[in-house]
Amino acid sequence: MSKENGTELTDSRIDSPEEKTAGAAKAGSGTLTGGKKNSMLFNILAGAAVICVLAGGLLWYKTRSGGDVYANIQESIVEDKEETPAPEEKPAPAATTSAAAATTSAPAAPAEEIPIDFKTLWETCPDAYAWIRIPGTQIDYPVCQMVEGDQSFYLNHRADKVAEFAGAIYSENYNTRDFTDPVTVLYGHDMSNGSMFQNLHKLEDRAFFDNNKEVIIYLPDKVLHYRIFAAYNYNDDHLLLNHDNFKDENEFYFFLQDILAQTMSGYVDTNTELTRQSRILTLSTCNAYDDQRYLVQCLLMNPEAVMPAAGTAAESSSEAGASEAAQTQ
Repeated sequence: MSKENGTELTDSRIDSPEEKTAGAAKAGSGTLTGGKKNSMLFNILAGAAVICVLAGGLLWYKTRSGGDVYANIQESIVEDKEETPAPEEKPAPAATTSAAAATTSAPAAPAEEIPIDFKTLWETCPDAYAWIRIPGTQIDYPVCQMVEGDQSFYLNHRADKVAEFAGAIYSENYNTRDFTDPVTVLYGHDMSNGSMFQNLHKLEDRAFFDNNKEVIIYLPDKVLHYRIFAAYNYNDDHLLLNHDNFKDENEFYFFLQDILAQTMSGYVDTNTELTRQSRILTLSTCNAYDDQRYLVQCLLMNPEAVMPAAGTAAESSSEAGASEAAQTQ
């Protein structure tokens, strides 16, 4: 608009064809630039989505397929021995005198069968020193330990030392390999395909916890029997380092009391008798939280298998005490 002689007039100027063409070109140029920006943003978002899908697919594949090779190891290592029939009982000869009967010693109990061919296992898995089996689960694996070097090696390497996301069931060299330590810790991944230590989470079901207590550890020369008495979520502190390998008996005893107090974090058999001489197997795997672990605590039921000297010493002490008492009477 313009003012002329005090009167407001409407600007009636009409753009020429050349001006219209230039204006249209300018507008079109602006639209094209915005379109390029939108297209670039779309391509970036699409690319990011593809990367996320591929990464997620790779992780899914790793967690689903990891641990499959252990089926082949189990097939070649675990011996399926047929049960031998019990020997036919023969009538015992008549005892001639009571003295002769007294000197007759009872036959020694047969050694428990070890169904693991450790010699064959060591050909491909040289760091394997034990085998863990938990009836009622898929847990049936060799147990490895690096004597020296990177103690997290088996976190992402199979028992045959091949790199794999699923890793192996393993301990660290803070523990000995003979299960004589107050607490022995075994680690394993929580794989979504049910392999490794994933089946420990079955113990989150009360009925399963109540009806599945047995854990078996096979060593080259003996069999250890454990009983599950607790399964719960715990912080991710390193148990052995934080407690100096439980060298202090009192600290070990307080740790046992702490286990029995974990009733709000999982299931605990509070009637379990624990002493400073107890030997505990801790099975450790991850749960849904980065700052926690899922722990399964097991009590060794045949401690004489790993501590015969302690048993002999106790018996000798008892016999000495009885002899001394007899002499004073």
